[in-house]
Amino acid sequence: MSVRDSHMAYEQLLAGNINTTKAGLAINAASAATLKTATALSYTVGGIFYSKAALAAQALVSPPEKPAYVVQPVNSTAYYVVSLDAAGNVYTTQGDWLGRLIPQTVAVGDGNIPEVPASRTPVGYVKVVTNGATTFTPGTTALDAAGLTVTFADTMVNPGGQP
Repeated sequence: MSVRDSHMAYEQLLAGNINTTKAGLAINAASAATLKTATALSYTVGGIFYSKAALAAQALVSPPEKPAYVVQPVNSTAYYVVSLDAAGNVYTTQGDWLGRLIPQTVAVGDGNIPEVPASRTPVGYVKVVTNGATTFTPGTTALDAAGLTVTFADTMVNPGGQP
């Protein structure tokens, strides 16, 4: 874990944004582009406890600060952080893959787990690896489509970096 990543996790703890439940994040069903959790969620935002019923057929919803997903290209790896706000809204923040040229900036994607704002608590992430012939369109492409390797992880805070 880099210094930047450890600072991000520390800031989340200080802000009081912690997921206290092992979510059991997974694909909703065969051939689905949606997520589910195995259990209800208990989490804090700003130090205040909230709860959310188990997710079922949860669409990947892009957050307000990144209103549109970008198609993940062939031969790439990207992380998607699933997070909740105080109202129980679920957002999935798309990370950049290594080498992606980010429009309207001079930045290049680093392939790390993306950050989420202090107003949301991460509950897990999805790692999507595409092969040499398959792209991934978040919210459209099935999470078990041929040519994809998809893994799920439950988190207490956003681990940042590349786990």
